[in-house]
Amino acid sequence: MQVSVRATPEQREFFIKGDFTTQDEKLFFDVFVQIRSMTEPQLAFNLSQCTFIDSAAMGMLVVACEEAAKRNVFRLIHQAPPELEKVLRSAGFDKFYAFQ
Repeated sequence: MQVSVRATPEQREFFIKGDFTTQDEKLFFDVFVQIRSMTEPQLAFNLSQCTFIDSAAMGMLVVACEEAAKRNVFRLIHQAPPELEKVLRSAGFDKFYAFQ
C-alpha cells in the first residue's frame, strides 16, 4: 500500500493505493496518529486506487473511525471501486462511514 494525504480546512483525505493488507499496519499507524490530532471536521479515505483490502485492513479502518468519532468528525469512504464497496458494505461499513 501507498498512502498520501491532502488536507484542507474542511477535510483530511487519505489516498490509499494498491493492496491494503495486514502488512500495512505500521504505515497505517502514521495515518492513525494524524487522525488523533486532526482539526478538520471531515475524514475521508479515497479508495479509488485501492486494489484489495483484507480483514486486518478493514479493522484498521474501524479503529480510524472510532478515533474520528471521538472528535465528532464526519467519516467518508470516497470513490471505492464497486467490488471494494460491496465488500465493505457487506461487512457493515455503512454504519461507520458514508460512501460517496
